Amino acid sequence: MTKILKIVAFMALLHCGFTSSRVISTLYALHYGQPAWMVGVILSTYAAIPVLISIHVGKFIDKIGVRIPITVSFLMISAACLMPILFPYEQFGFWPIIVTSLLAGTGFVFTLISGQGLIGHLSNNKNRATAFTYQSIAFSISGSTGPVVAGYLIDHGSYYWAFGGALTFALLGGGIFLLQARGLPSAFNKSQAKDNRHHSAFELFKDEKVRNVLLASAFVSMAWDLQAFMIPVYGTEIGLDAVAIGWLLSTFSICTFAVRVFMPILSQMFKEWSIIIFVMISAGLTYIVFPFTTSLTLLFLLCGWLGASLGASQPNVLSLLHQVTPDGRVGEAIGIRTMLMNASHAILPLLFGFGGSVIGAASAFWATGALMVGAGAKIGYSVRNMRDPAEKLVEDKAIEQEENIDFKKKMTNNPVVIARGVTSIK
Repeated sequence: MTKILKIVAFMALLHCGFTSSRVISTLYALHYGQPAWMVGVILSTYAAIPVLISIHVGKFIDKIGVRIPITVSFLMISAACLMPILFPYEQFGFWPIIVTSLLAGTGFVFTLISGQGLIGHLSNNKNRATAFTYQSIAFSISGSTGPVVAGYLIDHGSYYWAFGGALTFALLGGGIFLLQARGLPSAFNKSQAKDNRHHSAFELFKDEKVRNVLLASAFVSMAWDLQAFMIPVYGTEIGLDAVAIGWLLSTFSICTFAVRVFMPILSQMFKEWSIIIFVMISAGLTYIVFPFTTSLTLLFLLCGWLGASLGASQPNVLSLLHQVTPDGRVGEAIGIRTMLMNASHAILPLLFGFGGSVIGAASAFWATGALMVGAGAKIGYSVRNMRDPAEKLVEDKAIEQEENIDFKKKMTNNPVVIARGVTSIK
């Protein structure tokens, strides 16, 4: 587990550099008078290339291992943070920020897929959910620390100081990685990966177990994007001020972090699929109820419950994905998951925004809630009928033993059988 914690450490630092650059880039653009739609372009650019390359990155990692991809990642994120410092807006205009978003978004994909594949490879079925819980907790901390540090550096220094802070996070993460790079596997399953190199990534969808995990991950990602985008819209509709809306979003984040702290205990009590299906149905019902209340107290409770529900999903999704994916294709499967997540980040805010502006925020909540409940029920039914042969054999034997015991009791208490037994004795 010590090696896994070191991996989590460099992933969190690179994530801190990535999230810092994203926040700084948007504020930097607004500071120099760029319109709001340009900020949307920047955020979409962070996710645009990852949508296109995630599957190929996953296949690449399956084939050659993680050393080169993570090295490329930390160099790209570092270069992204350097761009606005070396090419300031006053002399070179806005294009360095676009390059920054392309480099940082693309670079972090290599870290995300490599790191998650590495954690799964170094853990086993018993501790894998716990290992991914540590990664989720670390990302929760880095996702909040990076923007806060960036804000202080902007207010008390300049935007260039802030980009320098993001660069420092990236260099620290790269340094920790390089110190342990020699001890990392050159490939997860090189021989199997070679056999799979001509297979289409979407062939994995033919495997019902893999397909269920990927679909569950996609729906949870959609639900996550909805809260980040539509809670501010709904709060504005019902007249909440910016402070109240900010605290609603903070409540969601705090509960997300809290449930991940307790996930090692919960993972010992419940199976991964039980948690994921509960998450989908619970989040769906919460979204359905959401538009029916304007009470700030109830909204805090709903946001907290939603954060706790969705926060429990990621460690269990990643643990299951490693369990059900064929050997030599784990990186590919994580690549598909990452592609679906980035597609969600790029497309769904536009759909939610359009729906919210035309027929109100309630429509987005109800539609997403209904989809989550329906998908959770469908996947739950599929998983229930998709037991492993060993589990099925144990359950069938237990049922057979119970039936034999019931049969013996009935025969023992049957008067006809008793009478025949007495006659035979005579």
